[in-house]
This record gives sequence, structure tokens and C-alpha cells, in this order.
Amino acid sequence: MRAWWSFGVAVPLTWLLACSSASQGFPSESTSVADDSDGGSDGAVFFSPTFDDASLSLGDSTVAAGNSGPCQGGKYKGTFAGLYTSHLTGVGIPIPVTGNVDMTLDQEGSAQTMCMLVGEATKCSDLFSLQDGTITGVADQGMLGDAGVGGFPYFCTMSGTLDCPGKKLVDGWIQCTYCVGPLADGGMACSLLDGVAGTTGVGGHFAGPLTANYDYSTLSFVMGTWNGAEALAGNDGGSPTPDGGPVSKYLSDSGLYLGPGDFGGSGTWNATYRP
Repeated sequence: MRAWWSFGVAVPLTWLLACSSASQGFPSESTSVADDSDGGSDGAVFFSPTFDDASLSLGDSTVAAGNSGPCQGGKYKGTFAGLYTSHLTGVGIPIPVTGNVDMTLDQEGSAQTMCMLVGEATKCSDLFSLQDGTITGVADQGMLGDAGVGGFPYFCTMSGTLDCPGKKLVDGWIQCTYCVGPLADGGMACSLLDGVAGTTGVGGHFAGPLTANYDYSTLSFVMGTWNGAEALAGNDGGSPTPDGGPVSKYLSDSGLYLGPGDFGGSGTWNATYRP
């Protein structure tokens, strides 16, 4: 039987963060992903599934227009998977993680206003901010019949901006908490032994880049990747790293972390518009 050790107490080893599929490579210092989704050119391909005007009049009624352009604001749902190693294992054994993605895209403004994206002025209508993004699941959970048993609950917040013409997520980032026992404080802390000897519960935290392409035809985030490290916990993606080096210094291409203080994971994700 696998066992996790923390504070000298054996805990069932049932933790990790994402799928049993093979890990993918991750960009070293960029959260951009090459766009293969439509097999076409790298330029923006625009059409008009909605109206450019603020509203459409139909007799005595007025129907508000949705988003102008090929990207769609609103609710998105999807899946999250990968492998993760925790400081709780003591020996860096990777465990599988699966979960659910839930988020909202919010168009940042109209074509008549300008917004900034990575230091460049861009039409606000071309940008969609990722709002209320969460990832939830139970890592390394077993099944007894149709019921899940054991495992380590985890919770992540997601942030970033969809560059619609570029068909990619920019500055994507995740902040995650995992626990031995129940989550607390809205998911960003652990209940077990919370407050004992100044602790915030038994578990861990990690953070790292989130990348994806956007597919116009399916209104989906595709080819998504995530990569996180415990050394980056609490970092927002724009703050200095612990030693001032690049974020890529703390990430593993394989998703496997074997050294003391060198724990984290990596995997894949996706999300599709759900009207």
C-alpha cells in the first residue's frame, strides 16, 4: 500500500493533479501556444455571427446584441487533468489528478475603445477577460461502485485574457490549494488542524502558467496546458519569483519533481462555451 507521511502520521497516498494521459511539454517562459486549431493562417479570421451595433430593433422590442466577432463571452465548462508530486509524499511520488473547469469570459469593451494587452493598445472588443475561473476535484480518488472514496480535494482559481484575433489565452495563471481532509475558506485553505500551532491546515499550495488556444468553430479553449510549482505558491504570475529568476526556472517539462523543495505538476485542460 502506498502511504504519505506528514508529521510522522501515515496518510493514504491518494493525491495528484491531473490526468493519466502522458504529460505534454510546456513553454519555458511564454504562456503562448502555437495555433494549430484551424489549420489555417496565423492571422485573425473574422466573421460576424452577431451584430456590430449595440442593439437590434424588432418592431416594438429591442434585442441586445451579444459579442461582436468570432469569440463568445459567457459561461465555459471543461475538464482538467495531469500528474502532481507533493511535499507530503516525502519522496516525490507522482499521483493523478482530474477535475472540472468552470469560468466566465467577459468582453472588455467595444471596438470604439482601446485596452492594453502585453503593453500594446488593442481594441477592447478583441479581448475577453477570464472571470470567476475555478478548477475543482479530488486527486487520486478511488471508486467504490459509483461512489468516490478517499483522495485529496483541491481547488484552483484561474485568470488570464483571451486574445480573440490571436486565438490564444494570454497571461493565464492558476493558484491552487490541496488538502488532507476537507477544504475551507472558500477552497483556498484546509480544515484539518487549521489554526493548530499557527498552521493553515494540512495540505499544500502551488501556482503556475495556464495556456490554451481558442477554436472559433467550436467556441472552445483547446490544446490547453498547465504547469505549477509549490515554490510559486502565492505568486500572481507578475510578481518576482522567490529568487528573482524566471517562472520557467521552477517548472518541469515532464511534470515530475524529485528533489526536496522541488514539487509541482503539469497536465492538460479544456473548456467549451455553455449557453
